Amino acid sequence: MSRNQIRRTNQVGGAQLTSILVVAGIATSLVVAFALLQMNNIRVAGELKKLEVARNRLEELVRSARLQSERLRSPRQLSERSAQMSLGLISVSQLEIVEAPIRRPWNGADLAKEEAR
Repeated sequence: MSRNQIRRTNQVGGAQLTSILVVAGIATSLVVAFALLQMNNIRVAGELKKLEVARNRLEELVRSARLQSERLRSPRQLSERSAQMSLGLISVSQLEIVEAPIRRPWNGADLAKEEAR
């Protein structure tokens, strides 16, 4: 083999080696990019799951608050609570709330007058 043939053989091999290295570099870059994207997807999925759990908790809290407010607004419940709390309400209806006359607080002088009778 002559020197020119050896040089051509080395040059062709060098070009092939360079192209193989370029392709391997591109493939490695793509694999690293894919791995980073997968890690990012896993992190974002975890955050999304946490947000969904928080949203479900809030929805449950809102649902229970609505249920409680509906129960507390019913005329029967208002009548019972006013009797328990002695607010002085006679009746509660959807249209009006009627107040009882104002009661004077009991004190010792009133008690003495009652006993004197």
